[in-house]
Amino acid sequence: MINVIFVAGLAAALSGVLLWGIRTLPAERWQMIAAVPLTKNKNGEWQGLNLTFYGFFSATASVFGVGLMIVLLASLGMPLTAAAAVITTTMAICVPASRLIARVVEGKRDTFTIAGAAFLGALILPPGLLLARWMAWEWLEIRIHIMPMLAAAAIVYALSEAIGRLACLSFGCCYGKPLREVNPWLSRLFGRFPLVFHGDTKKAIYASGLADEPLVPVQTITAVVFTISGLLGLGCFLAGHWRLATIVPAVATWGWRATSECLRSDYRGSSRTSAYQLMALIAIAYLATMASILPNQGPVPNLTAGLAQLRSAGVIVALELLWVVLFLFYGRSRVTGSVMSFHVVAERV
Repeated sequence: MINVIFVAGLAAALSGVLLWGIRTLPAERWQMIAAVPLTKNKNGEWQGLNLTFYGFFSATASVFGVGLMIVLLASLGMPLTAAAAVITTTMAICVPASRLIARVVEGKRDTFTIAGAAFLGALILPPGLLLARWMAWEWLEIRIHIMPMLAAAAIVYALSEAIGRLACLSFGCCYGKPLREVNPWLSRLFGRFPLVFHGDTKKAIYASGLADEPLVPVQTITAVVFTISGLLGLGCFLAGHWRLATIVPAVATWGWRATSECLRSDYRGSSRTSAYQLMALIAIAYLATMASILPNQGPVPNLTAGLAQLRSAGVIVALELLWVVLFLFYGRSRVTGSVMSFHVVAERV
């Protein structure tokens, strides 16, 4: 019963958050969360550093994913130290890669690509887990199961990336084509729920001049596809169907990634077939192959034991610190600036 309650509760919470974000975040108000004064100019005004909702939602999505990964791995009986080692190693590689891969593919220093980082993670995780299994048994006599861990990673990516789409809605990136440029039947379909950005600092506007333009709601569809596939994968995971728990979210997320590239208008590199489409197709084939050949073994998940780990003070503090670090990494805007001034309210002195 607890498995059903957990999946249903998570579905309700994600649906509520995503519905709010889709309706609210394209507005101009929801891009900057704060501005920090740094240096004073000759006019007495301060040049500021903008902190963005992009960073807020990216950090929140990542910490949610880490928390869910801890729950799923702990439900398999994996010690917290071993789970923390796997998660920390993966993030240490993938988080910096989100900027490096964007620089290579898009030729831009001040942007991120979560898909690129996820692709790198998908490639290194199966061999990394094989190595981790050997090390855990040889050094610590701890037995870990690869397929359940790979399934957990696929589920976590789908659900955390669904939340991560809120970051794109607030910043105006990863945007779709104008409805006037797509096939008439697609225009009619998406015209029922188009995405419209407001504000000169939204990327869709300053990069492509799409102010107040109805767009294909790529971010909305991505959030829905990733949420549904992640929840289906989670249900399979809790039932012990490891291969299905891996393949369902992996094929759905990377398959939509490859398809959505045809509907996007933001710059994805100069080639006709984008690098991200190739990454997506490779990821599908690779993960499907790994899911077919890796040992399909694992204990029955104990969700109660997994959830108990989140009540640990150490885990809570670690997640809070991780959120702060990721917010500062993703949230410091490098493509927008601000000018501010301060004064005394005389009548209140």
